Amino acid sequence: MPVVRSALCLATISAFTAASPAAEKPYWVEPMKAVHAGFRGHPGYVAQFGDSITYSMAFWTPIGWDEADKYLSQDDGLPRRPKDKRWRDTLKGFRAKGGEHGNYSGWRVGDVLAVIDAVLQRERPEAAIIMIGTNDISGGSVPAGYGAGLKTIVEKCIDAHCVPILNTIPPRVGHDAVVEAANRIVRQLARECQVPLADFHAECLRLRPGQSWQRTIISDDGVHPSGGQTNVYTEENMKVCGYALRNWVNFLAVREVYFRLLMPPQKSVQ
Repeated sequence: MPVVRSALCLATISAFTAASPAAEKPYWVEPMKAVHAGFRGHPGYVAQFGDSITYSMAFWTPIGWDEADKYLSQDDGLPRRPKDKRWRDTLKGFRAKGGEHGNYSGWRVGDVLAVIDAVLQRERPEAAIIMIGTNDISGGSVPAGYGAGLKTIVEKCIDAHCVPILNTIPPRVGHDAVVEAANRIVRQLARECQVPLADFHAECLRLRPGQSWQRTIISDDGVHPSGGQTNVYTEENMKVCGYALRNWVNFLAVREVYFRLLMPPQKSVQ
């Protein structure tokens, strides 16, 4: 669907405000409605594109066996869960792990690009969580093709009428500047292509400012989120369990996408 894609991904970041008041619809709602209008795939299926931080069973699978909505403490105007259903019965693809599903250890942007067409064609997801870049920046700089490659991943999802949900990459020991550079690209791309953003990096620093994320949210290896109680979404636990924090940030993003876009139009939240 190149016409829709070009209308989205060629927009400039200056066309949007930095943040929208809570009462207003997010910037991505109307553009993604146009993308989702052509969806004819597997309802509720959420694809996972990324590296080992996505390939790990600690990411996203807990949403499939426990009910995250019980940790919602404030009324944000959206339902807590689908009517008469649990999230585990509504969403699909929780255990879609491995290269054939678009995620694997050590992967970079080019690895996702090598498989994404086949994944989108076979699995026909309604949405896709995308986080890639931690391995790309291992050399201490952002590779020249990183932004263009990530944009192509987003465009391929849009062309498949799949709603992309971009994730910022987490902090990495000794890589503060290059992580921030990569995440500037991710955040700008979310605005340029008018797609949802789950800002995992920002939440890591909010809960653990400075370098206090080391050996708390990020494990002893300095790269991967820490494990533990990956299905407990209290701030106290998310300060020491990086995978719980990533699961929660993405649950909130998928929940909002679901109620604003994926439900039947007559029931969706405007």
